[in-house]
Amino acid sequence: MILATVGLPILVPSLWAQQDHAAAGSPEAAWSTIQQLVQNLESAVESKNLHGIHEPSMKIRAPIRALKQHSSMLSADTSQKIMAGLKQLDNSITNLHSAADEGNQQEVESALKEVQTAFDQLKSLDPDTVFKSMH
Repeated sequence: MILATVGLPILVPSLWAQQDHAAAGSPEAAWSTIQQLVQNLESAVESKNLHGIHEPSMKIRAPIRALKQHSSMLSADTSQKIMAGLKQLDNSITNLHSAADEGNQQEVESALKEVQTAFDQLKSLDPDTVFKSMH
């Protein structure tokens, strides 16, 4: 409990910064959260902290769902590409989570490569620009 209280002041400014950057619940905020959580997953794998994979791999589900919902408002072609990218990212994170639960570092590293490939593919679609054009 003490740990959570100590960590809270560190989290609050970053949450405020995210809300300043984009309104909470916006596609930009969801994309920003996804980017941060992918970095957290990479750090956990690189430091061989398999337990550190659990939290970001669970937290990333909500912003992925949010982006899927926002994607339905895009043009059919763009929506289809973003939805496919999000699905691939979601599936690769499930694989990473499972490998971490099994405690298999080699499989975790392989699964992280899948996450990075899916993330890079999604990033190549330039979600920041695509969703900004919705407003």
